[in-house]
Amino acid sequence: MGIQDVAPAFRNPPTFQDFGGVNAYLKDNINKIARSLQDIDFMINGTLDVNNIRAEGIEARNIKAESITTEKLQAGSITTEKIQAGAVVADKIDVGELSAISANLGHIVAGLIESVEIFGSYIATRRNAFPRCEMSATGNVFAAYTDSNNFIAVNPNYAGVPSLDFKLNGADRLKINVSSGVPEITSLGSMDVMSNGGDIRMSPTGSVTFDSWDKLYSIGIGRTLGDELREIFDRIEALEEGS
Repeated sequence: MGIQDVAPAFRNPPTFQDFGGVNAYLKDNINKIARSLQDIDFMINGTLDVNNIRAEGIEARNIKAESITTEKLQAGSITTEKIQAGAVVADKIDVGELSAISANLGHIVAGLIESVEIFGSYIATRRNAFPRCEMSATGNVFAAYTDSNNFIAVNPNYAGVPSLDFKLNGADRLKINVSSGVPEITSLGSMDVMSNGGDIRMSPTGSVTFDSWDKLYSIGIGRTLGDELREIFDRIEALEEGS
């Protein structure tokens, strides 16, 4: 019930027949004035009933700055449809964890991410273009691409160990890993080891092993070390027979 529903009404003075009528009229109006003063005091110092506020009657210009604080707002009373678009800016947001914001962040074009943990994501240096480097939770990929068929990728589980795999025209070309217990470089096809302007040195504490001397081939001579050794052996044998 609003204040207007119980507020006393003042009547125009009637025509009095005697002094008693005047006295009763004045007494009634004095009581009404006292009740009105109580209502005014209630509105100023007590609780103002929402039924006594006209719809859209309170405007921003009538609210003192910083007079509405969070403890004076009912939980859940402010919903997204009551917040003007663009009214909440970045410097007004302070949360302990990003999980406190439940939303699709969409396309983020700038910013700095520091000291965070990221799981199950896709990260690339370029979008839908080559060359690029990328990291993806799909297939546990960490790779550098010239194009979609030529790239280097870290395979996290090749025969139980990580492997660095080289792809050429979409096919495996080279693998570097320790699947046999020692470092391995495996070329699926020919492999060139070149040093332009310098030497290639090998300093093993053990031996440099080959399946046979025929595996050592001289391009300049067009013969293997096995061919040379056999020819030397044949000449020595011929000399021994002729002596």
